[in-house]
Amino acid sequence: MSTRTIYFSRFFPTYRMGGGCRRMMQIYELLAGIFPKLQLIDQSWGDDAQAMRIKKIRTSSKRTDFFAPHRRSISIRKWEGERLSMAFRFRKLSLLWLRSIPELPALKLAFMDDPIYFLPLLKQLLRWRIPVIAICHNFETLAPGQVKKKQAIDFFQEELEVLSRCRLVVTISREEDVLLNNLGIPSLFFPYYPGEPIVQRLLAVRAERISTLKQGFLALGNAMNTQTREGLRRLGHFWQENKLAAIAGKLMLGGFKAEKFLNAAEFGFGIDFLGTMDPVNLDRLLARIKAFLCYQKDGSGALTRICEMLIAGIPVLANSHAARSYYHMKGLIEFRDLDSLANALGQLNEFHGEVPAPRKPDPTPLISCLQEYSGGGN
Repeated sequence: MSTRTIYFSRFFPTYRMGGGCRRMMQIYELLAGIFPKLQLIDQSWGDDAQAMRIKKIRTSSKRTDFFAPHRRSISIRKWEGERLSMAFRFRKLSLLWLRSIPELPALKLAFMDDPIYFLPLLKQLLRWRIPVIAICHNFETLAPGQVKKKQAIDFFQEELEVLSRCRLVVTISREEDVLLNNLGIPSLFFPYYPGEPIVQRLLAVRAERISTLKQGFLALGNAMNTQTREGLRRLGHFWQENKLAAIAGKLMLGGFKAEKFLNAAEFGFGIDFLGTMDPVNLDRLLARIKAFLCYQKDGSGALTRICEMLIAGIPVLANSHAARSYYHMKGLIEFRDLDSLANALGQLNEFHGEVPAPRKPDPTPLISCLQEYSGGGN
């Protein structure tokens, strides 16, 4: 490896998975234009021998006896639920990368997704005086269900301390950028905007919507994410219990791995459970729905689906928490909570013309910041 700059990612480099992967691709493609020698290191990196080691790490993180308290380090014990095994896996990957990439001490610069997951790697890079720029997809310790309740505040402070050791933090959320700057941690908000392959799909949906009959509503998200999954479940139950299908029409629920993490049998009249959808069928559906629904009771970061739906010309109804970083955007109808959803559905009549598409963010401020905090882009 001759590269002098590496991006360590916890996501796979693909447009076909969830919002985290798409956001990573947005940042990676921008960085690759600034740092010609940039290399991406993710869970799929390496030769056959590395792949076998990674497979063993995955297997060990799923073992039943791993979840016994004596099997875990003190720091790993702070994670909860599905994040426990994921945090263990990324910690082990950190150590594997440190052993497997001999050129690491000669790096000029490193980028790292949510470094709270990669502490051994981060600490060693800092010992070598290699500047690290964090890509903050979320405040990971702020999401309920991901960390133990009794340790949530202390763990959040630990995550802030980790981010403070980075040269710069790039956030997807305006609110998280404000918090970091107020704490004296250099950060920059760079909003999500999908890569060109996704944009072209969405613009094709926008063009098709001009001549289609609109029926039903869609709520879609990565069901592997706890907040997204619970939001879909609560929304589906509320729609069913309040007989909103008779008032507004059918609600369709789906998303990546939805069939694995949600039980289709718990949704009855007025709900169509779709599960994971392939891009072709999804685009056909998007061309014909009345609106897209987003509901989250809690969570951090920002929802990538809102930007994508607006590009496709689809009105979005989102509760106040889900609408973070998108407040007052044209095409977005905000409602306070589920009890206010019926009123928001009635506001759809205001959209007689096109939903304006969000503009692609100007990368100039981010490029300037990256060059300032990295000492130049080469």
